This record gives sequence, C-alpha cells and structure tokens, in this order.
Amino acid sequence: MPGDTPDRQIPLHGLSIAVVGGNRSTYYAAYWLRLMGYKFDDQSSDAAIVITAGAVDREKANDHPDASALIRLWDFQVGQAGTGIHASAVAGVSSTIGYPDGPGEPLPADMPEKWCAGYGVILALAEAWRRKSEGGGPRSVYDLSAADVMRTFSLQNAGDEAEIARRWRRNGRICVEHGGIFPMGFYACRDGYVAILGRSRRDWRNIRAAIGDPAWARLPKFEDPFMLARDSAEADRLLEETLSAFDRDDLLDRGLAAEAVIAPVYTQDEAGARGIFREGLLGPNGPAMPFLATPISRRRKKTSERRPAIQHAGMPLSGFRCVELCWVWSGPMVGQILADLGAEVIKVEAPGRFDLYRTRGLEHLRGKMHEKTRIESSIYFHSLNRNKLGLSLNLKAPTALLATCDLISQSDLVIENFTVGTMERLGLGPDVLGEANPSLVSLSMSGPGRGSSVEALRSYGLVLSALGGAESKICDESGFLGSPTFSISDPNAAVFATMAALAGALRARGTGTGSAIDISQIEAAATLAGTPVPEATRHETVLETADGAYVAVSVPLKAFKSLAATRAALCALDKAAVRAECLRVGGEMVELVELDVSDASPAFADYSGWVPSSHPYTGEEMLVAAPWRIAGARPATRKPAPLLGESNDYVLRQILELDEEMISALEKHDGETAA
Repeated sequence: MPGDTPDRQIPLHGLSIAVVGGNRSTYYAAYWLRLMGYKFDDQSSDAAIVITAGAVDREKANDHPDASALIRLWDFQVGQAGTGIHASAVAGVSSTIGYPDGPGEPLPADMPEKWCAGYGVILALAEAWRRKSEGGGPRSVYDLSAADVMRTFSLQNAGDEAEIARRWRRNGRICVEHGGIFPMGFYACRDGYVAILGRSRRDWRNIRAAIGDPAWARLPKFEDPFMLARDSAEADRLLEETLSAFDRDDLLDRGLAAEAVIAPVYTQDEAGARGIFREGLLGPNGPAMPFLATPISRRRKKTSERRPAIQHAGMPLSGFRCVELCWVWSGPMVGQILADLGAEVIKVEAPGRFDLYRTRGLEHLRGKMHEKTRIESSIYFHSLNRNKLGLSLNLKAPTALLATCDLISQSDLVIENFTVGTMERLGLGPDVLGEANPSLVSLSMSGPGRGSSVEALRSYGLVLSALGGAESKICDESGFLGSPTFSISDPNAAVFATMAALAGALRARGTGTGSAIDISQIEAAATLAGTPVPEATRHETVLETADGAYVAVSVPLKAFKSLAATRAALCALDKAAVRAECLRVGGEMVELVELDVSDASPAFADYSGWVPSSHPYTGEEMLVAAPWRIAGARPATRKPAPLLGESNDYVLRQILELDEEMISALEKHDGETAA
C-alpha cells in the first residue's frame, strides 16, 4: 500500500460547513462529519454551507439567507411532521418486514434518519467541492427527507409494477418466491440464524456442498433453484432441518471453504469477538467510520496534461472526473450519486464481462431476445447508470491497462467493488495508481474489506448486513425477523462510500495528497446499526387498529406510561380515532403504504419519485429519481445510461489522444473478449 498508516478519518480543513440542530437527521449529520474528521469552529453561524432541520411552520423557519448553500433535512417528509418510523411506513420498507398477517415492522436504530443525514453530508461536501473549484457559486437550496431516501432505495431494487405487486411484501424471514431463485432469506440453525443466498445454479451447488450435500438436495426435484423458488415450502423445511445440525460459526467456515453465500446473523458484539471487523472499528463510544484511508505520499514520475472533464453549468461537481470499475448495485450507486451532482463518471466494462445489472430482470430472456438488445434493456441498469459515459476495454490486455492507467491519471477518483486483490492482479493496485496520480482518490468497496478475517467471503447484500449486526436488530415481539426483501447493505455502503470519496477528493484538492480508501460493506452496516441513538423522546410503533388498518404512530413519552400502554390504548381504536388521538397528544400517524401504490400516497403527492428519460433501445421510460430536491425539483436526467462502449471515441481520442494504431489494437482486444 502507498503512503502512511491507514486511518479511519480523513482530515477536512478549510471547509465552511455548519449543522444547525433541531431533529434526528441533523444530529446524525453533525455526528457523521465529526466521525469522519471534520472539526466545527466557533464561527459556524457565518458558514457558507448550512445543514439545518426542515421546518413545517414556514413562519418559524430560518433559511439562513447568508449561506450560499442550504440543505434542509426532514426526518419524515418535506413539509410534513413525523419521524423515521413514518418514513419506514410509507416508503416500501415496513411493507416488507414482518409476516403476511401482521402490521409490518419499521427499521430500528434511527436508520432512516441516519441515511437522510448521510445524504445531507454528501450534498454539503459536493457544495464544498464547488467552492474550492470555482471559488463560489450560486445559492443552492436543497430539501432531503428520510421518506424520499428510503423510497429511492426500495424502488431501485423492486423491479417493475407487476414484480413489485407480486414480490415486494411481507413474508417472514424468507423473500417472496426467494426473489426468483432459491434460496434467499434467513434460516434457523442450531444456535441462531444464518443468511443464505443463491443467485445462480452454481451458488445452489456450493450451498449444498457447504452443508454436506444432503441426500434430499440431490433429488431431481431439488436441482433447479429457479423452479424451487416458485414453490419452496418443502425445500425450505428440509434446508432448515439440515441446518439444525450446525452452529453459526461452523456454517461460516463451511461457507467460506465451499465458496457458498452463507453468513451468520451476529450481533455487533458477537461479530467483534470473532474478528469479523478490522482493527479500530469498535470503540467505547460506538463504531468508527467503516473505511481505512491511507494517504498517498508518492511523487509523480512524469507529468501529463489533464484534459478537463465535461462541464455541467450550475452543478456542484461540474469538472469532477470519476472512473467507475464497478458492477451490480453498491459501487454503481456511488457513481450514480456523483453523476447526478454533475460529475463526469466514466463507466468501464469489458465486452465479455459487462455489469451484470445490464440483464437484471431479463435473465429469463436469454436466447429469446437478441443479446445486444437484452444487455441494453434493463430498467435496473438504466436507473443506476444514468448520466454516465460508457467505455469498453478488455482490462486483461496490456494496451487496455495502459489506457486505463492514463485515464485514471487524469481523474479525481477511481471506484471499484471487486473482490480483494482483483485490482492488483489486473496491474492497477494502489502503488501503480498512486505513482500515476498522487492526488488520486482510489476507493475500494469489497464486501468484507481488505484485511478482514472473512476477506474471501462471496458477498451479497444480505450476508453483509447479517455479519455487520444490522439484521439482528430487526425483530418483532416473537423474536428475530431480519429484512430479507428490503436490502440494507448495498445502498448503505454507497452512502458511506460517497461521503468518504468526496472527503478524500476535498483533501486532495486542498493539499495535493491523494488517498487509497478501503471501505468494508460489513463495517458500513455495523456503523449504521451501532452508532448510538439519542435518548428516546417518543413512543413509536406500527400497529393494527380496531378496524384492521396498519398505521405507524409516534407520540410524546408523556402521552402514555409506556410503549405497551401506547399500543394497548391505540389498538382499541379505529383508524380515524387513532389519528385524532395522536393529534390530541402532539403526535403523528400515517397509514402503512404498499410500495406498488406509493405513488398515490399523500406522503409523495407533491413530488414524484420518478424522472423521465429516453433510451435508444427502450424508448421513453421513467427512472428512479435522486432523493434530493434542489429549488423544489428533482435533478433532471441529462443522458440515459450508456450503451456498452458508447463513449469510446470521446475517451480514447479526446481525453487520451490515442493514435489510430493504438485504438485499433484496443478494439481488436475488445472483439476477442466479446467473442
């Protein structure tokens, strides 16, 4: 690794950011900034960038007219009173956690407010970049709510309207239809629960090997995981019977040995005691940031003139260039956030090993649809990769590696979410990149993180949040539930990674010192779930009213003696009476909303969660919008998701200024990979 000792903070100097408290989201925004290394000074009232609590009563609102950027955070929804429990209820989260005949459960530990705060910090750091780059900028006013953030997370992973209606609902500890391929969910074992995922036939074979290849699993009717997902009751029962012979630690070891996606549901303390986290994460006051940042202290051997990035007037990250070597969700989501804020994000893919999200939701059409059309038609890919450029390179070819290294040398940030060691094997390790560009921020996003005791773990979201202690907190009165459908890990890791990337870029802009940042998605789940929650001031719960409605309520502590008393009193009333009683005691109530009808919810009546786009293959379509509003509107889509290799001409000829001989050689290697 280049440079000095890794640190869990990135010093942020010369910024002018203030956080004006008033709600949970602003509390966590200040917490994240301090945890990352920002020191608030005594002149915060004169700050250029102000993060503040949104005020329902506009007459009492302080819009800080002297601030050049104002970021208003809302615990529930813009212009509406409420808390994170209400955000969970309306955003497609509580509708997936719990049992089919129950009211659903909210996310615990202030997760909604913590994510809202994370986005608030991202916007503040982006505005700080604008001021360091341009020396100023127009006044920008943002609104950001926990409900919009979580609905964005839900919609990005939920599919089209028909798929949402069929699968995005409560089903205990197992996903409805296992998300299309068996298995996917939480299963009981001898001493607790484990998360098990199979996303391919190979995964199912490896899972069977890890648990001793039981005789029942070798029967023909259990061979095809796609067919099993449609009617899994018998397979679920037999799998859990087999798992009852193993404890969690044994299953983790067996899963690692067989390359199977199996991970225990640990509490944070259990994970810490087993060495799952890297040194320095857990402290007496809560977890640290989930990354290790190493300053790059090398000097560039040769200086090459940087070609400027595409400018997007009025956007905070205009002129910022990011090279994205990522696939699936967490890494591309970092690129999505940066691109939505105006960065030039160049997505690099190999023709024969493209981002798997290009065919997400279209797997069953392989051989039934022209392959070029299929890899350009996934709505999942289109949402996560809008506003990006597309570069096609076979990174196993020496000429392509040289071109990639040259591109990175002219960039502010490179992101990758490969398994640990892949970049080194490609010849793009931190030493090489640091020598090419000592002011570069290199962001690695493997699931466990480099140096973890489970570094070799095959990483899907559910196992990462299980190991990080986040899933263990999701319970109902009967015990452990987990969140098998609403994915915590991927979007959570993206939020922490984007904060770290922008902090590193700001340090590089101010000092010339780049960073190699290694984020652990397991640790990101631990930081989210384990960050201490302020003392409760309200009783909050999701309950069923006397007339059968499911509602989320939040009332002051003084209104009832206990949470149990709150539930007993309100469950005896019909929905209208519960609403009236909540208002009487100074609380709030919202009805639980299923995701497929959330467009019609009063919580989202003023602004849609979608933005229009036009794609060359699929035509006019609606993409999942960014969760923030600027000047009252969602950020517009500047361009659709890139076709595979669509920006080769711009990157190779205009940025890198390669000659025709080199370009021909690169195209030849691309053709070999595609074949």
